[in-house]
Amino acid sequence: MLWAVCAVGCLLLRPVWLSAAHVMPVCLWHQWTGIPCPGCGATRAIVHLLHGDASAGLAMNPLAALVAVSFVGAGLLAPLWVALGGRIPEVPSRTRPAWVAAVSAVVVANWAWLVASGV
Repeated sequence: MLWAVCAVGCLLLRPVWLSAAHVMPVCLWHQWTGIPCPGCGATRAIVHLLHGDASAGLAMNPLAALVAVSFVGAGLLAPLWVALGGRIPEVPSRTRPAWVAAVSAVVVANWAWLVASGV
């Protein structure tokens, strides 16, 4: 239920997110080096999503856009999943090397996209 409350809260706070976006600080790494960091474009991606422009959000930062949409979408579906008898996922106590490698590969691929697209 907490996940659903957070997802609904993100949607209800849309006006706040949109009004606060212009005061977000610039990426110092990008400003100093000219190379985007792995998170560059995330704020702009979320703003595009909040305006309903998914393709522009994906172009700005695909990973941030997909994580945001997945978080809100799954959060809205979580109560239904539990009500229909779905198992509540458990977080493993140890991180598996395959998961670390997969997540690392996704972050590196996203970063390569940001560098190539000039975000």
